[in-house]
Amino acid sequence: MNTNIGIFAAEYYLPPKKKALSDIFRDEEMPAEPLAASVDFKKDIGIEAVHVAGDETAASLAINAAKRAIAHSGIDPQEIDFIIDFTSIPEDYVAPTWSAAGLVQREVGATRAFATAINTGGCASYQTTLKVACSLLSANERYQTALLIAGDKTPEFNHNYYPITVVSDGGSAVILKKNVERRRILGVEVATLGRLHDIWVIPGIHNRDPKDIGGKFPKWLHVCGDIARFNKELIPMNLFMFRKVMLGVLKQVGKKFEDVSYFIYPTFSAWDLKAFCEAFKVPKEKIFLDGLHHGHLQETDMVLDYVDAINAGRIKDGDLVMLTTNGAGFSWGATLVQH
Repeated sequence: MNTNIGIFAAEYYLPPKKKALSDIFRDEEMPAEPLAASVDFKKDIGIEAVHVAGDETAASLAINAAKRAIAHSGIDPQEIDFIIDFTSIPEDYVAPTWSAAGLVQREVGATRAFATAINTGGCASYQTTLKVACSLLSANERYQTALLIAGDKTPEFNHNYYPITVVSDGGSAVILKKNVERRRILGVEVATLGRLHDIWVIPGIHNRDPKDIGGKFPKWLHVCGDIARFNKELIPMNLFMFRKVMLGVLKQVGKKFEDVSYFIYPTFSAWDLKAFCEAFKVPKEKIFLDGLHHGHLQETDMVLDYVDAINAGRIKDGDLVMLTTNGAGFSWGATLVQH
């Protein structure tokens, strides 16, 4: 990998409207099956409210974030060589081969850019996209600048992702550039477990259960989790896979776990953050915890927590930062950024 590729700018956009967790639990279904980790989902989640897009579209969330990132960076949109959409929640259109990348290209005036999407990694789509984007930049001398975007609008009555989290609406954007001295991406490692591909899904039109259509909860886009398999197959593998990708990216660049100055981790829940910190002996001062008040923003967690950690002075010049997450699909990813 060309180690002079860096995060030139990163921004996010959150819709101002919010919905309290108590209202989500009042309005939405919750399975009765207990979580194998022996936690109280409602009590231990650590999230009080989530952002709700309302009349804003998923794509508009990405557009707002992209415009902020471009303005912050000071680049001319016509400098952008390609745009990759890494959204994980269904976008404004299902087909044919649609993603928000083309719409963002039009709205920001990136007339030279090639637009495409990578959204098979769920919440880990950001890591997969970083890996692909860095490969494209490294392989093509003409490519100098990339824009990565995401915009998630949760289907109505689906903010409750028991037993994992509650999800929030929002958008994010990251600009990558070659030949930068700061915030250099040293390496990215991703891994998948294909046997878990359908453990957490939104069924397609031909896979919907007829009983899920209509009734109290409209389920045209209905998030389905197989909690029995989640407990039996995913939980035992989760920390093992996190260790695999984190050690993998450290090995790529000749670093050790103790060299990492700061961690960016998704805001699934307070209990999940605690489990990660205890498993890998990460002290609270070395991991960003403040993002929980936004709720879980899918793949945008990686961008929002990174931006807020920098703005709060938690990440300093010279720090080696580990961004790591997992995502339905089922995948894990880890990225090292040298500040």
